[in-house]
Amino acid sequence: MGDYLNITWVTEAPVARGMSWSNVCFLASGNAPNGCTNPQLVTSSNYASLIDNSLRWERTALASYFSNFTGSPTNNTYVYWMGEADEVSGIAYGSGLKYQIDFGPYDSIDTVWVDPTGGANWQEIDAFVLATAPSGYIAKTGAYGKYDGRVWFSGVMDGLEDTGGPYFDSGGADYSGTMARSIMDVSGGRIQIRAHRSAFGSGLQQIINNDIQFLCAPYDVTKSEPSGVMGSSGAIEDLRNMLAMCAGNRMMAVWALPKAAVPNSTYDDASVEYQNVSDYVGQDQNAIVMYADIATGTDGSGADDPAAALLGKICDSHPHTTLTLADINLSLSSRVSQNDKSAWDAGQVISIFRKSDLGFSTDQLSYGFTFKRTSPSNRLNNVRCKYLVEYNVLSDLWTLLSSRTVTISKSGLNKIVQTIEGTLNRLQSQGIIDSGDRTVDIPLLRGTDAEWTYAKTTRKIPAIVVRWSWNTSPEQLNITEFGEIL
Repeated sequence: MGDYLNITWVTEAPVARGMSWSNVCFLASGNAPNGCTNPQLVTSSNYASLIDNSLRWERTALASYFSNFTGSPTNNTYVYWMGEADEVSGIAYGSGLKYQIDFGPYDSIDTVWVDPTGGANWQEIDAFVLATAPSGYIAKTGAYGKYDGRVWFSGVMDGLEDTGGPYFDSGGADYSGTMARSIMDVSGGRIQIRAHRSAFGSGLQQIINNDIQFLCAPYDVTKSEPSGVMGSSGAIEDLRNMLAMCAGNRMMAVWALPKAAVPNSTYDDASVEYQNVSDYVGQDQNAIVMYADIATGTDGSGADDPAAALLGKICDSHPHTTLTLADINLSLSSRVSQNDKSAWDAGQVISIFRKSDLGFSTDQLSYGFTFKRTSPSNRLNNVRCKYLVEYNVLSDLWTLLSSRTVTISKSGLNKIVQTIEGTLNRLQSQGIIDSGDRTVDIPLLRGTDAEWTYAKTTRKIPAIVVRWSWNTSPEQLNITEFGEIL
């Protein structure tokens, strides 16, 4: 009998490295201690020797975190010391009315220049003033009132057309508005922006390559008026800044209310009640906030960091698993009452309770809330899984495009569909998504001749539809009939 070959068909295309499940970065105050890199990779066995005693609350946070995180699934834990903010200058990307530099948030947008023809003829542009500089720039604030690196050239509307655009001198003639934009488009013009990046923006630039899923800025929650990690503003500002870092980067921010928090009392003299702290930041699926009445002792010794402890429990859980009824290891002065729990639940704030009348012996988490008000993105396990799917699909499609074998043809589009199906198969095997209905479709496959021509001209696949099944866990059981039949 002669030699033979076994040929096995596989259902998945080659893939790039997938996003990890729970890498964490703690944002600490000051500069890195001697002997530490920045960011510094820490473990449960080395953090105490790496973190100087003078940074007491960072050590407290890491102790709380590792007491709730057993290390399975494996993750990486980093500490990044914020240091100082820095001034940056860079060529912005964009076209037309909108340009941007990366790695916000920024404290200020200081100067904007235009080089109209790409010939190093840089000219400074004034900020927008309707009467004198309608083609000036507007420094845009994105989420939470933070400058996000965008500038926008907004002019006076002429019917439905915005006539804005950078203004400049070229060949002794002045140009602005739509004519200026046209010259820049044809001649390869550029915009340069100088800005003061906040310490949080600098932190984002340093940690973005470490595949971070969760941010936490430790602060001393035992203080009645806690300051943030930069020391110049309240701790709530840390949450705003972290959420600005998270936006568009598949990251989530974990933060805790101070120990003194009480429902129906105002926070930070700002006329916002503690349970309504989401009013500070809005309906954001990246905001995870909890409250715990931690035990402090007479000198603050033995205190826990509630946000860090919660983060440890999150990382200790499979991404699909709800945190409802999860046990948590925290030293507590008290657990929330039923009335307070109802108030925290209504505000999407995670709290800790013990159902003593049923003999429960462990402290348990109420819900795995985010500040998103619509289901299912008001649950952090859903958002975690959604980000994992997004990252893996984008990573695999980038790998496919990098192979340079895809064409804008029916066979090329089917190759894209097969790659995404392979990604979803892998994620289903890992429990990130569930079996069930699934859609991976490219409408161009049924497109008109004109639509195919446009796609080939622009070298762009205009739309891909990806949907999958994701089953939630029950968090409430209602018995509607209960009693004997007589």
